[in-house]
Amino acid sequence: MLVSLRCKTRMDTQQILRENALLKEQLLLKDEQLLFIEKQLVLKDEQILLKEEQLLRKNERILYLERQLFGRRSEKKLPDYNEAQLSLFDPEQGKATLEQESLVLTTLVEDIKQKAEQRRSMQKQRLVSEKRSYKIPLHIERRETVLEPENVNPNTWVKIGEDVSERLMLEPSRFWVERTVRPVYKVKQDEQALSATLVQAPSTPVILPGCIAGESLLSQIIVDKFLYHLPEYRQAKRFKELGVEISTSSMNRWVHATADKLYGLYAAQMERVLSAGYIQVDETTHSITDRPGSARKGYIWVVRSVLVPGVFFYYDKGSRSGEVVLKMLKGYQGALQTDGYAAYSIFEEKKGVLPLGCMAHVRRKFENALTTTPEAKPALDYIALLYMLEGNLRAAGADWEQIRREREEKAYPILQQMEAWMKQAFNSCTPKSPLGKAISYAFGMWPRISRYCKEGYYQIDNNGVENAIRPLVVGRKNYLFSGNDSGAEDNCIFYTLLGSCLQAGVDPHTWLTSTLEKIPTLQTPINWEELLP
Repeated sequence: MLVSLRCKTRMDTQQILRENALLKEQLLLKDEQLLFIEKQLVLKDEQILLKEEQLLRKNERILYLERQLFGRRSEKKLPDYNEAQLSLFDPEQGKATLEQESLVLTTLVEDIKQKAEQRRSMQKQRLVSEKRSYKIPLHIERRETVLEPENVNPNTWVKIGEDVSERLMLEPSRFWVERTVRPVYKVKQDEQALSATLVQAPSTPVILPGCIAGESLLSQIIVDKFLYHLPEYRQAKRFKELGVEISTSSMNRWVHATADKLYGLYAAQMERVLSAGYIQVDETTHSITDRPGSARKGYIWVVRSVLVPGVFFYYDKGSRSGEVVLKMLKGYQGALQTDGYAAYSIFEEKKGVLPLGCMAHVRRKFENALTTTPEAKPALDYIALLYMLEGNLRAAGADWEQIRREREEKAYPILQQMEAWMKQAFNSCTPKSPLGKAISYAFGMWPRISRYCKEGYYQIDNNGVENAIRPLVVGRKNYLFSGNDSGAEDNCIFYTLLGSCLQAGVDPHTWLTSTLEKIPTLQTPINWEELLP
């Protein structure tokens, strides 16, 4: 019986051990399940955070697009900046400079704002006065009609005065044909002879031999398309109303043939602009339909001379690469003002070239950030002060030396204050937020932007070259695209020459007509620079 009891006890002990082992396995399995659930919860939290960030970015994008569609679109000796870098780990960066300079700038800001208010008030009064006093220019032809009263006998009535009213009238365009007749002569004594000497005046050389279009018509087609944005098919409709039917294919052929004749002028204009000591550069998109069923995006570059009026447009197979910039500006020496596109960064290390930045692009970044981040407003206030100062200087007719001095005394302290504010504001936002992106863009451009204080003739922004691009931007909305690279290159020739006319204050149609008449009569080698507007 004792043996039986011992066996039973041994069996119970083994059963207990097995149950304990089983329980331990179950507990271990439960721990693993809990750990798995915790990991799943962490993953879900991360996914929720990611979704929230994506939603925030989409909301920011929606606000930006709404602003683009419905909002206001107008915009209205330096120290080394090697230490002007942002840090994510210094919460005090910029704070000391802000506190130190805020009091100093108070008087400066009040002075700028007061002068700006006076300038705007005077400008408003002048505009009202000009509207009230507008008169038709005296050089416009007057065709007079005299309305005499009925039953007035000059023998019994005397004229004591008159009332005169003027209305501006317009005659529509009209075609006319230049008919050139060249009589053929021979000596009278040779009438019965088998051979005779014939005399005839030589034909007048024309720009496109064998073409029915004269120089004035070619000029009108080119000016209407590239200056007033009328595609050939619209011009064909207008010509038909005037009694002449010209196919769009004929006009297109004439335009490209004329571009070939003007290439020497285009090359001379490029050389003249690049010989200037201060240029602005920008680029814009242009669609090319040289692929079946689709259009590819190409880029046209624009270079504007600031001090000497002049501009040229450049196209190289639609590329926007840095190699194109180097090729286009090969050999250039002087100040180069651009936006923040990375292709221009190579000129920071190029000897003889001084890169300048564009404050208007910085302002746009902060304006975009303002739609979702009210904290961006101080940056726009600083920039507004800088533009107020520029407007005051223009209104006062300040010369370059006065402008340089005013910028050093007033603009540069504002730039320092804005720099300090950006350093401090960068700690309160993420780098990928709209405000963080705006600050990062500004600091990437800050050395270039601040250099405009060095000289009075430097511009605060790149708006001059953007205005030069405007005819191309409006034009492509009408004629939409170029059929191939050659067509885009021809467009650049016309935009270059007509744009240079506008900058030089020369009537484009008159200049182009005269130039097309002169080119066939010139002897080679042609001095193209003498023909430039």
